Amino acid sequence: MARRKPTLTREVLRHYGVAAAVTLLLIMAGLLLLADQLALRGAAQAMAHELRTQQAEDVPCPPTMACSRQGGRVTLGLDGLPVQQGGPMFHGGQGEGCGLGMGRMGEPWALTGRVLADGELQGAGALPWLDEPVVWAARIVKMSNNDVAVQLAWSRVSAIRAATTSTYGLVVLATLLAFLVSTLLTLRTMRGITRVITQVTESGRRMADGDYRVHVPEQPTVELDHMARVITDLASSLDVTVGELHREHNRLERLEGLQRQFVADASHELRAPLAAMAITLDAWHDGLLRADEQPKAVEQLREETHRLGAMVSKLLDLSRIESGRESLTLAPVEAAGVVQRVVEAVQAMPGAPISVDLPPALPPVTADADALYRALRNLVENARQFTPPDGTIRIWAMPDGDMLRLGVTDTGSGIAAEDLPHVWDRFARSAQARAEGKIGSGLGLAIVKALVEAMGGEVGMDSTPGAGTTAWLRLPLS
Repeated sequence: MARRKPTLTREVLRHYGVAAAVTLLLIMAGLLLLADQLALRGAAQAMAHELRTQQAEDVPCPPTMACSRQGGRVTLGLDGLPVQQGGPMFHGGQGEGCGLGMGRMGEPWALTGRVLADGELQGAGALPWLDEPVVWAARIVKMSNNDVAVQLAWSRVSAIRAATTSTYGLVVLATLLAFLVSTLLTLRTMRGITRVITQVTESGRRMADGDYRVHVPEQPTVELDHMARVITDLASSLDVTVGELHREHNRLERLEGLQRQFVADASHELRAPLAAMAITLDAWHDGLLRADEQPKAVEQLREETHRLGAMVSKLLDLSRIESGRESLTLAPVEAAGVVQRVVEAVQAMPGAPISVDLPPALPPVTADADALYRALRNLVENARQFTPPDGTIRIWAMPDGDMLRLGVTDTGSGIAAEDLPHVWDRFARSAQARAEGKIGSGLGLAIVKALVEAMGGEVGMDSTPGAGTTAWLRLPLS
């Protein structure tokens, strides 16, 4: 069975706990040692102060030696030995009860000379006639008989430590409280970090599920905030990239469909004239055509040949434009001049009259002059094909933001709503046009769309059946 991995908080607290416990022990030992040294030093300083404030007449002659379980006081001669007397201090086992070593009373104190030299001295350690370490203070005194002696006071270390037990307890308690507060603060910090990691993990899970609209909120620290912004920017970038991939996928699917439709439509459009030509030629070859029918048959063959040639030429043009092989030179172009060229080219042709409605001082557009001419002429010729002679065709223009909109509006038969979305496709011909036998390959508007998009523009069409159609293109202003 696989071992369950610990959480980040538990792992950090485990390592922190070990380090903190070692640190706590070291700090506690140091603090206890410091408190002990301060207590001993304070006791020595207190005894020294007491000796300094004692008046000379307070020292009796002959001197006495007094002790208790907490400490005591003794008067030493210049030789470092307690002044001997036959008083009651050694009687009744009093010395033994105070921890005095009766057999060592004849041993001199080694630091007597330093006290006589310095005047006073304090410290800690052992005294020759005591059984345990003490803290002591000593100074020179003049006794009532004018003799010079050394008065030594001491306190037992065990008694001092017993008196400061509560202080040691406070030190331990304060250290433990500090450790507890540190642990709580660390736990709070880790919760903040794990909360950010959880948010990042949840964001990653959502992105894995395909939802890239995630946002990690701003964080209180630089590193965490940087990580949050990186995740948010990554999600935004992935959202844009995936959206582009979806659009590209849809575009490729549409192109694949258009390719299949193109092959089917081209086959259909080419098969009909080729079949008619083959039937005519077979009838001629078999002698089924009369002499008076032959000139008309030749004329029909020529028309079909020209129609097929025009269709192939348009297909080649469309292929060059869409593949980028059509050389277009984009430059500032005066749209009014291009409109005038189109009107002059088609005005003399039979069909509905053409009017021009252009605002004054029309701004130039970024386009290829020849491509714009071909696009507008295709729109006008397409409008004339579906507009009766007594109708009207109007070429107009208007600024549209940072673009210029050029349009052709006719009063023709219009386009059915179900056919309108497909008018820019290859071989797109409405059912009405087919029924009426209108001549055309259905490639003109596809070429218009390819030319305009190659110039950075767009096309559109609005139509009302029985009322007319408006086809327009938009190009960027120069």
